Amino acid sequence: MKRLWLVAVGMSMLLFVGGIKVGVSYFTDVATSTGNEISTGEFDIGISRDGSRYYDDYRLFEFSNLKPGEEKTISFYIKNRGDYPVSRISMTFNITDAEKGELSGAEALVDNTPDTGELSRNIVITSFEVKHNGQTTSLDDYVGKTLAELNNTKITLFSGKLKEGSSVQVSISLKLSENAGNECQTDISKIALKIYAEQ
Repeated sequence: MKRLWLVAVGMSMLLFVGGIKVGVSYFTDVATSTGNEISTGEFDIGISRDGSRYYDDYRLFEFSNLKPGEEKTISFYIKNRGDYPVSRISMTFNITDAEKGELSGAEALVDNTPDTGELSRNIVITSFEVKHNGQTTSLDDYVGKTLAELNNTKITLFSGKLKEGSSVQVSISLKLSENAGNECQTDISKIALKIYAEQ
């Protein structure tokens, strides 16, 4: 009987201790984080004639009635309008030569290509400069070349760190060669400047 009593007491103790463990309640809580985001900023450049208002697509120049030996200067600004620094800016001239209407009498006598103009072969770059932070860089490798020679050539304008909101000024002087003959009369060069930026 003593043995049975010990077994009964032991079982009761086990149930009592187990009951305490099972019957105990724990507090719990959950924290939630919602509305988290990962996003990117904008990488954007714009062009302007005078540095006051910038555009994605804008006519920067138009010169008409050039005479042999006459020189004109294209000046424009490129601005970093984005959220990141720009490390490189480059440009290409995309040029299409054409006749502007009917050939003049003097041109008809010497022009062997009545459907194609010759103007870009006679327009020479006399100066090519880029200004940034008061410093001027001359792109002398392109001075003395014709627009036709530079057609679709990628030209590096800036390399470094152009901070957000900063700009560079580009100045290109062009001259209709003194040697341009009657074959250039009533010609037109349609020039698209493609400006590329890299992060």
